[in-house]
Amino acid sequence: MAVTGFYREVLGAKLYFEKNDGPAESPYEILCLPTAGRETRQYHRIMEILEGKYQMYAIDFPGHGKSWPLKGNKVLDNYHDFGRYIWGAVEAIGMKNVVVIGCSMGGNLVYHVAQEYPVKAICSMQGGDNTTCDLTVLSLLDNPAVSVQHSHMEYSECLAGPLCSDEAMDFIRWGVSCEISKCKCGDLTMYAGFNVLDKMGDIKCPVLVVHGTSDPSVTEAMVKVTMSHLTAASKLVYRPVSGYGHFIAVEAPEAVAHHLDEFLAGLKEDGV
Repeated sequence: MAVTGFYREVLGAKLYFEKNDGPAESPYEILCLPTAGRETRQYHRIMEILEGKYQMYAIDFPGHGKSWPLKGNKVLDNYHDFGRYIWGAVEAIGMKNVVVIGCSMGGNLVYHVAQEYPVKAICSMQGGDNTTCDLTVLSLLDNPAVSVQHSHMEYSECLAGPLCSDEAMDFIRWGVSCEISKCKCGDLTMYAGFNVLDKMGDIKCPVLVVHGTSDPSVTEAMVKVTMSHLTAASKLVYRPVSGYGHFIAVEAPEAVAHHLDEFLAGLKEDGV
C-alpha cells in the first residue's frame, strides 16, 4: 500500500493532497473531507482498504495539516468558501466521476457540495443539513488563555463509541494534539452557522449515509431528520454502524469501506 502526498495551487492557496495507489481506470474518484480541525491522515486506512478499486484523494484545507495558510493567515469560516475550495481542489487535480465523502464537518459539507456542484454521488458520515447553534463559546477556541489541544481532549474522547479500539482512540487523541486553534475556530464557526435545509430538495445525486450510532453529538434521530429532506435524491442508502461514534472513519474504517464499496458497486450496476 502506498499513500503519497503532493501539492497543488487552489484559488491562490498551496494545498496539500494525499492519494492512494488506486487503479488508473477507477470507475469513480473519491475526495475525502476531514472532521473539524483535522487532516488527511483520518482516511489512510480506508484508502488502504479500497486502493485496489478506487482512486481516492484526501485534502488538507487551507491552514490545516501540511497546507499553507491563506493570505494574512486568515481561515475559512463559512460553508460557501469551503465549497469553493473543495471544488477548486477537484478541478486542480482533474478528478472525474467525482464522489465526495466527509465526516462531521465534512459530513455537512458534502450536502452543500451536492447542491452546488456536479458530483456523481456523496457519502455523509455524522453529518447534518442544519447544525446552527450558539457561537459565543467559539471565541475561546482562538484565545491565548486557552489550549484547544488540552481543552478539547476529553470532549473528543467522549464522542467515540464503546467499541472504538485503543489504537483508534490513541489516533483520535493525537489528532486533537495536532490541531491549530485558529483553524479549529474557523471550522466550528462554519459548522455552527451551517444551514442548507432550503436547498436539500436540489440534491438529485445518489446519497449514502453511514452513521456511527453511539455518537452523542449527532444522533440517529438527527440524521434521519436530515435524510427526510432528501426528497429528490435518485438513491438514498442508510447504513448504521452500532457501537461506534463521531469519528466513524477512524473508529470503524473497515465498515465504512465496505458500505462505500457496496454503494458504489450498486451505482455502477445502475449505470450512474
